[in-house]
Amino acid sequence: MRRTRFDTRLIQILSAMAALAIMVGVAAIGVNRYLVRAQGELVQTSLPAIELASRIGVAVEVVDSLEEALAEADTREGLDQVTEALMRTVTSIEEGTLRLERMSPSLTPAGQFPQAADIVERLSANAREELRLAMQVRAEALEMSQDGARLDSLIEAETDLARLRITASIAELYTKPDADPRPALDALADRYFFAFERLTELARMVDATRLQFQQVPNLTVADELQTVRDALTARLTLAVRRVAYLPSPMARGEAATLLARQQEALAQGGLIALQQDRIALQQAIAEDRALLDTTIAALSERGRTARDTLQADSLAQIAAVRQRSGWMIVALFVIVTGAVIAGATLWLYARRQLVERLGNISRRIVAVARGDYGAPLPISGNDEIGRMEKSLNILRRRAIDAARLRDSLEEAVIARTGDVVAEMQASDAARAQAEAADQSKTEFLARMSHEIRTPLNGIIGMLDLLVVEEQDADRQSRARTALASARELLEITNDILAYAGSEDRGNRGNPVHFRLRELVGQMGHQLQSLAGPKGLETIIDMAEPAPQALFGDVVKIRQIVGNLISNAVKYTRRGTVTLRVDHAIDPESGQPVLSFTVADTGIGMTREAIAHAFDAYTRADSAKRAGIEGIGLGLAISRNLTEALGGALSVESEPGVGSRFTLTVPLQKGDMAAAADDDAGMPPDRLGHRVLVIDDHAVNLMVARGYLERLGCQVSEAATGTAGLQACRTQSFDLVLIDLDLPDMRGEAVAAELGQRADAPILVALTAHLIDDTPENRARHGVSRILSKPVSPRALAEVLKSVPSPALPPDYRQVLGSLTDDLRDLGRDTTALIVREFLDDLPRAVNAILTATPEAQLKAAHKLKGAAANFRLDALYSVLADVEAAEGGADEDLLRLVQSRADDAEKALKAAAAETGLQTDAGSTN
Repeated sequence: MRRTRFDTRLIQILSAMAALAIMVGVAAIGVNRYLVRAQGELVQTSLPAIELASRIGVAVEVVDSLEEALAEADTREGLDQVTEALMRTVTSIEEGTLRLERMSPSLTPAGQFPQAADIVERLSANAREELRLAMQVRAEALEMSQDGARLDSLIEAETDLARLRITASIAELYTKPDADPRPALDALADRYFFAFERLTELARMVDATRLQFQQVPNLTVADELQTVRDALTARLTLAVRRVAYLPSPMARGEAATLLARQQEALAQGGLIALQQDRIALQQAIAEDRALLDTTIAALSERGRTARDTLQADSLAQIAAVRQRSGWMIVALFVIVTGAVIAGATLWLYARRQLVERLGNISRRIVAVARGDYGAPLPISGNDEIGRMEKSLNILRRRAIDAARLRDSLEEAVIARTGDVVAEMQASDAARAQAEAADQSKTEFLARMSHEIRTPLNGIIGMLDLLVVEEQDADRQSRARTALASARELLEITNDILAYAGSEDRGNRGNPVHFRLRELVGQMGHQLQSLAGPKGLETIIDMAEPAPQALFGDVVKIRQIVGNLISNAVKYTRRGTVTLRVDHAIDPESGQPVLSFTVADTGIGMTREAIAHAFDAYTRADSAKRAGIEGIGLGLAISRNLTEALGGALSVESEPGVGSRFTLTVPLQKGDMAAAADDDAGMPPDRLGHRVLVIDDHAVNLMVARGYLERLGCQVSEAATGTAGLQACRTQSFDLVLIDLDLPDMRGEAVAAELGQRADAPILVALTAHLIDDTPENRARHGVSRILSKPVSPRALAEVLKSVPSPALPPDYRQVLGSLTDDLRDLGRDTTALIVREFLDDLPRAVNAILTATPEAQLKAAHKLKGAAANFRLDALYSVLADVEAAEGGADEDLLRLVQSRADDAEKALKAAAAETGLQTDAGSTN
């Protein structure tokens, strides 16, 4: 008898199990279908009603919120939106209630309900009118407030004029001491004092009237509004009578006009009448809101009644369905139990005849894979599983052969490993040489950083001082252009050093806020300065209206456009070079896109030359024949910078006609405040700090002195660390700036010695190296801050903020006011000269008072007293007056007081001079 195949037996078992599953599934489907159909019927009747009732409840709650929003709406658009939403909500409540009543067969409709929509329409109309009146009332109240403010200013000016007349009349009495003062005094009391009192009364009434006009829009009670109206009528009537006391006829006319306009606000159709209409509308709106709330509550109650009736019908249906579904579940349980028993029988058969045999095969496969070959596997049958057992025995024999081959290969690998070790040792030696070369490059870059940034510090600093001190607008504009170019050179230098100091070849982005017109002006100056010596005509054109401020990498933009301008002038012998700036708005991002076009009438390029225009070290043949200098790197660099900006650089050219390069770059809208020059218009710190600068570079010293003196500091200098330490022994300083690369000793050593003192000043390191101002680097160098060259005035100002301010000497405020007046009247140079002469002469004058004879002492005190009065040195002036009044000369106590007051006067004058920016020491840059 033929045995059944393995696959046939497996199919039979699976078919039987599938038949059981189908039988159970059909029974389950029947039960579920009945339950679903019954549940669907319930859902179709109950859920819509529940959902509709829920929506009605939510809509009822929304009505209150919409009523509040309707009352608070302050614009016509907002009012229309709230009205529309309220109308939709009320309509939905009405329609929903009617649908609920129709869905309940056992419920008798209660009849028609009140029309809430009519109430909403009336509310909306009243609210629109109330909003219009509110806007008109606020506008007229503002106009009345402005008229009141104008009256206040006018009456204040007239009161000052009346006061001046009184003062003049009193002064006239003193100029005629022999005349009888009684008639003049009677006229003064009858005319001027009486008029002055009336003006004072008028000012109080006008101020009270203005305040009451401002309160009118906030009044919500008719009685309060009538009270305000009566008060305003009385005050305005009295104010009209007081206008006659204004000294100026023009002022009387203007005051009468303004008061007449305020009286019109009390007449029919004026501000008060408008507010009365507004109050009436507010009351009507409140009554309609109450009526609407009552109507909505009635509709809500009818909806709840219909919902409760529907729920009762649904509960009865659910009880009937539950009873029938119980019997169906019992029948399904019997069917499932029979299917489980049959499935268990099939499972036992499959496990013994199929699963156990396959398990033996899988375990032997794992053993062979681990290298445990053992004895051959016995064949358990002639079906497919038996053939798998035969194949596994063949695999076992081949695995044994492969193990023998692997052992022979291991010996060959061990021999090759020795050769690899020798090669690795050679590679280690080559790596050591590369690391030594990299260290040399690092040291070279550090030195280059110092040598390049040091002269740049002087250039940027001097140009910064020149921009502040230059009075001529054209020269100042050129100096700003040069300063911007120098700072750009510093940024490019930093990028080059950072690029060469690491293996990262990506362009660093540095987006900032900048002013477009300022950038175009700088590019225009560059174009004119290059084209002028060649006699070329220049055109600078910027489309209007261009964005005032933008945000982007302006250094790269300036470098690209500068290269294009330089090439255009270089390749043009005669004709015109044009710089045109245009802009557009990106429709996707909404941000501006800027285009810079540089066009020339130069030699032009062929199509082949255009194809290689942006390749490095490539130039047109015509340029080579014309002997134009250059190695062809400018356009290649510009292309790389353009890619870093995410822009595009295109060229159009024709031989003999010229070329046209266009840079298109996407930017972002900038901030004008953030685009302002960080150092421009910086408020100086005028507290007279004493600062020592230790630096061996003369230009750096000059720049630091200029910045610090602009900040109101008294500056001393030292070219070496030894000289700086000696200066600190003989003088007291608030702040010491130390260059880290001094010729005789390291800046860290100077900082360490100064930091050990009990009265150590604040120490700040200056360096041309790229050293970050981090807490670790500060602690390593022994300083409070680390400033990189070139130092900006704003960085110095931030440092000076941490320096404690010295105590203000006596008479400081009076002296400061005197110097401020002198600067305004005499100018900076004359005032500075007078201050220096007084300070130079003060020790000699005091010495003359202390040592001279009584007669000479009197003359010296009188002379010095006049000079002290000029600067409002009241304490010194007072003691010098005592010396003049002393008979027979001043005693020793008075002379000691003269010396003390003179010292205080010198301190006060020096502090005030520092506050106003006047330098009193020799060597000043001011």
